[in-house]
Amino acid sequence: MDDRPTARQQSEPSSSPLHSWLRALAITLLGCLLLGLGCFVVLGTILPQRMNLYSAAVWQQLCFAVALAAILAIIILWQRSRGSSLAELGWGKPTTTIALTLGVLLGAAYITGSYFGARHVLPGVNALEFHWIRLVLAPLGILMAVAEETMMRGFFMTELQRGRVATWLQIVASGACSAVYHSFQNPTIEGFLPSFVLFSLHAGLYVLGRRSLTPTILAHSIYHVFGEPYLLMMAMVAAGQASAGS
Repeated sequence: MDDRPTARQQSEPSSSPLHSWLRALAITLLGCLLLGLGCFVVLGTILPQRMNLYSAAVWQQLCFAVALAAILAIIILWQRSRGSSLAELGWGKPTTTIALTLGVLLGAAYITGSYFGARHVLPGVNALEFHWIRLVLAPLGILMAVAEETMMRGFFMTELQRGRVATWLQIVASGACSAVYHSFQNPTIEGFLPSFVLFSLHAGLYVLGRRSLTPTILAHSIYHVFGEPYLLMMAMVAAGQASAGS
């Protein structure tokens, strides 16, 4: 895998490993507060108590979209403040055919597994049913994919690269830190491990695709466009079961 810096990155001053880790962990902390605590825990607890599961998941996705849009705006402002752009994080970068192909395959594999999972977690619910709400949610799902991949692959891994952190450690750290806020609603090994594996694959795909965000955004968009709101419904059910069992 070619992990050589671009000409623009070569012209930028490298960062110390400590400062790079602090910035990467700062964006993770923001995700923990807005996404993990705010959306997964608070809304994931309150919304199902006040409405049916489907409506709760729809409103939760709307709030996720707002939170991720805010994080994306912060990243844009940060990049501009140091004379950089989102292109340095992987927006619009040329990528490889193999990375694009693997992105589509990963998206298809994940969503297929999710459909089978929905049959057991959400009995009586047809996750393949088309509803106009799913069409409305599709653009929000793409926005969420763009924002989260910019955050945890583009920004997170670029900061570590500037600090000369080993590529393998960038991949593991990106997967682990992504899994941290995804498991807030279900803080168990069962809640953490699947997200860690999935987002480590995203990080590896980012590197394989020459640090272009296109393959990972493609995979992530497939999850949201074809899986929501049922993925969030399953997450709420799993969180409820974990809470009842504790």
